[in-house]
Amino acid sequence: MTMMHTTKPAFPSPITLAMGLLVALVALTTPAPAQPTIPAGQAIETFNRVQQWVRDWDMPARDDSSAATAPVSAAVVTLRLDGRVFGRGAAATPDPSPMLVWEAAGEAFNSAAGKLTTERDATWESSLEQLGGRITISLEIADELIPISANELAMPGFGYSPGAMGVAVRRGDRTEAIGAGSMLMRETDMARSAMALANSLAGGTDTMLRSPVELAEAGFAFYRFEPVVLAQPAPGLGAAFVDRGGRVIETSEISVRSLETLADRIAGHLIGRRWSGVERYGFTGTLDPVTGRTESNWASPFEQAISAYALLRYGQPMETAAHRHAFQTGRQVLRDLAAVEEGEAMPWEDPLGASMAVIALSQLQLVNILADDELNTLRLNALETLDRLYSDDDGFAEGVPDAAGGLIAHALASSARLDPRDRTGLARSAVRAVFLETPQTALVTQMPFLGWAELELAGEEEVPASSALQAMRELVWEHQLRRSDLSWSDRDLSGGIVFTGARAPLPSWVSMRPLAFIASMLGDERLTPGSAASGEVPAEIGRMIDSLRFVRQLVAEGEIMHLYSAHDRAHWGVRMALWDQRMPVEVDAMALLVLTETLESIERISARSSP
Repeated sequence: MTMMHTTKPAFPSPITLAMGLLVALVALTTPAPAQPTIPAGQAIETFNRVQQWVRDWDMPARDDSSAATAPVSAAVVTLRLDGRVFGRGAAATPDPSPMLVWEAAGEAFNSAAGKLTTERDATWESSLEQLGGRITISLEIADELIPISANELAMPGFGYSPGAMGVAVRRGDRTEAIGAGSMLMRETDMARSAMALANSLAGGTDTMLRSPVELAEAGFAFYRFEPVVLAQPAPGLGAAFVDRGGRVIETSEISVRSLETLADRIAGHLIGRRWSGVERYGFTGTLDPVTGRTESNWASPFEQAISAYALLRYGQPMETAAHRHAFQTGRQVLRDLAAVEEGEAMPWEDPLGASMAVIALSQLQLVNILADDELNTLRLNALETLDRLYSDDDGFAEGVPDAAGGLIAHALASSARLDPRDRTGLARSAVRAVFLETPQTALVTQMPFLGWAELELAGEEEVPASSALQAMRELVWEHQLRRSDLSWSDRDLSGGIVFTGARAPLPSWVSMRPLAFIASMLGDERLTPGSAASGEVPAEIGRMIDSLRFVRQLVAEGEIMHLYSAHDRAHWGVRMALWDQRMPVEVDAMALLVLTETLESIERISARSSP
């Protein structure tokens, strides 16, 4: 998917979408790797050997018997101090060697030693002992370097999903490697990593403008390796086996109780993303948990508004202290949005931000908005902008993105709760225009807002576009990844939706946009007839559970935290993709909306009588 901006909704064109689906199916049916063959006991024994070296802060000599481990063909050792990479080493060879782990660990030690500033005095030994207690270790080992074929070299990312495998490049008698963990942290893929290794081996820039296929013809050999990875989640803890940096979530872990807990955790994370200074910036910009930095002090108006909306929807029952706190935070963020600080854009000057602000404000009682000067300012200005975005005569205003039609239609429908002016006819016109102008195959690009607008306008009556919405849902399920279709290394992608126009499309947080509305459809008997044990409901619940498993996989907690320096701020945040650790608040908000809609639909289904 080509994004206009990371903070605004953007979707592929209908043609790009269709092509993306085709490419995705081709890429995901490429012969894929199997489960790594290094025994668990051997991997743990090797890790313990490296851990002993770190604990003693002393590497044995090469000819020392303790330097040898079980032979491997690739090894990557990463040392982290307080969550940040302190030293890293990698070694690879086509012929397995018992000294490869020692070589990688030695490189990591040398890298770390270069950063030590403590002088060798009477406190040197105690300083090193304290340092060893703060360091965490991750180890990647593989027993075979697998040549990458000419066909794979020509494919984006060599035809494999990022972060699951390492890559090595050989020229002459020199081999260099990059591990899967490094690629996760650098947000890069195998092809780009391999080119960086080739440049390093060449010692110049003569390789930069040449393709991997051309480099292979010039004598470079490219390999992939399927590592067994062990990592310490925190100092002092034992090593855990990880896949793509974290633990693979099983479908059996998805239950009503676990979804409620997950919603609580994500809401708590989102609340923690507010700016902590005196300025009223609202939510901060995209967080990079690896470095601990945010892209900006404040998120875009759209991100602010959709995050407030998600908290208001989640907190609506007011059943617990967490619900009440979330609702109050959502309300306060809307007040902060109206208080424009120096350098911030006027939220009502952004069509998407203004439309989303209207939708969020509609969750508050009008009498409370009118009694608050800041909320009322936001209401009046956002409605004024909204009134310029669509008319019966001219349709959507010039400059409005094609994929924003559903958002604007939903805002027009929601405005009935904020203003005496009746925009119902205008909302119906906008909804019908979007349905007419959007091909069925691209209807997902208008979700979830177009679907929510349709349901709001229908009220208790029949849903006019029910057939189109059900067909959209079927299209989504057709492109849901199933565990049986995936390799061992890609099993964590199960349940994700592939519908992007990128050259090598893979599921990401964008799956959650249609899922948020499909979750609403689940509890609407007009769109999903039946009960928990009959009709269409059981099958839809099953498909939804698979996708909720993928949503849960995107959440940062447990083993994946070993990659991050910003532990507290990143915990329970939702990543853009399994190989893209960045956390925009919009992604958190969409995940929270998916969970909120799912839980509400389950309640409605439970209230139905079984036949």
